[in-house]
Amino acid sequence: MNLHAPIATARPLYVDLDRTLTPADVSLESFVRFARRGLWPALLLLWWLLRGRAVAKAMVARACPVDPARLPYRAEVLALIAEARAQGRRVVLASGSHQRNVARIARHLGLFDAVAGASARVNLKGQRKLVWIVADAAGPFDYLGDAPADRPIWQAATGALSVDHAPAGVRRIAPRPRTARALVKAMRPHQWAKNALVFVPLATSGLWSDPALILRAAGAFLFFSFAASGVYLVNDLLDIESDRAHRTKRHRPLASGALPIPHALVAAALLLVASPIAAWGTLGSRFALVLAGYLVLTKAYSLRLKAVVTLDVIVLACLYTLRIFAGAVAIAVPVSSWLLTFAIFLFLSLAYLKRYTELAQPSEDPRRLLGGRGYAPADVEVVMMMGVAAAMTSILVLALFISHVSEVYAHGTPQLLSGLCLILLYWLTRLWTMARRGEVSGDPIAFAITDRRSLALGALAAVLVIVAQRVPLGL
Repeated sequence: MNLHAPIATARPLYVDLDRTLTPADVSLESFVRFARRGLWPALLLLWWLLRGRAVAKAMVARACPVDPARLPYRAEVLALIAEARAQGRRVVLASGSHQRNVARIARHLGLFDAVAGASARVNLKGQRKLVWIVADAAGPFDYLGDAPADRPIWQAATGALSVDHAPAGVRRIAPRPRTARALVKAMRPHQWAKNALVFVPLATSGLWSDPALILRAAGAFLFFSFAASGVYLVNDLLDIESDRAHRTKRHRPLASGALPIPHALVAAALLLVASPIAAWGTLGSRFALVLAGYLVLTKAYSLRLKAVVTLDVIVLACLYTLRIFAGAVAIAVPVSSWLLTFAIFLFLSLAYLKRYTELAQPSEDPRRLLGGRGYAPADVEVVMMMGVAAAMTSILVLALFISHVSEVYAHGTPQLLSGLCLILLYWLTRLWTMARRGEVSGDPIAFAITDRRSLALGALAAVLVIVAQRVPLGL
């Protein structure tokens, strides 16, 4: 077959939908949207799948139709369709997704002369799709697809085209996909810095020079990081639709279609299952249980609690504080109630700041709820007030703790720790002021680990702690 020969204008062009016209998988995403409605819909979906994939597609398409306006579309495919239409060729959208969804997408784009999709009785895929295309074309045809199931269609087509999956004899019309890179990006390794909180008990206990304990704390960091990456993958899968409506989140690998859903599911399952098991074997059952509790609380937050006003920020603060507690469990040292109380209020302030940055975005309706949250733009001043109050409370708790330590600590110069209050006061005040000016967007922790002044203040605080513990100045 000469792949570069001119295409006759009389030949119709048949275009697949999933992973071809759109990098998304319409059917799988519909299953996810339906299942996340609750336990009963999830069980109902399982029953439909047991009756057959075609049945499940039909029932879910009826109950949870796709929104074509939010789907990403491949520019290369749209250009190919435009070229075919300019040549006067017939262009047909033929997909294994349900007919309802296929027709909705075709109407939205207005580029197709006909559509064909699955029904409750027939899953229009592979050989069945080929039979339909041969009958509809009644002669030579070109086919653009992107799945191993399309092989028999490519073999029968005069012009065999593909986007990503291109076996011998099939011409690729787009660059080779970088799935591995997309998976790493979806795991968000840049967010692993948050898990450095597991090292806090090692530092505050004065045991940071013990190699064995450093290794245990490093293991705790890795287990929390891999588990968190599994959670990120699941969350992005559940939030695909809302992410696509977001200004920046629409570029995430799952929302943009750069990462196929099956790849994300396999990676998430491995990370979420392997992390607690490996933690049990290396750091003990207590740490593994804490990690499992963290995963359960995280999932409860993602599915329900993040939509409950005030409870959402409390849970976020607890999730951060739980990392500190896990670090203490990993190295088998008692954790101070002062430290946990301080951490709760500090991270409560940062959680409120995250909500504040989301609410501060311009909105036409001040009473309209923030997507996936229980807040409205009109709540922005209350959120700021609560966040600043939590920040000041954290500084007060730190001051009381330092006063307590100064009275009972027999080594070094604990009075120097009072400087931490000034550092924290400056950092939190600056952070909230920048947020008020619109100079902080998204996660404040992620902002802090990329902000030079925040990093400098962190280094200054670390030096102050070391000097206070090791150097007796006789104050």
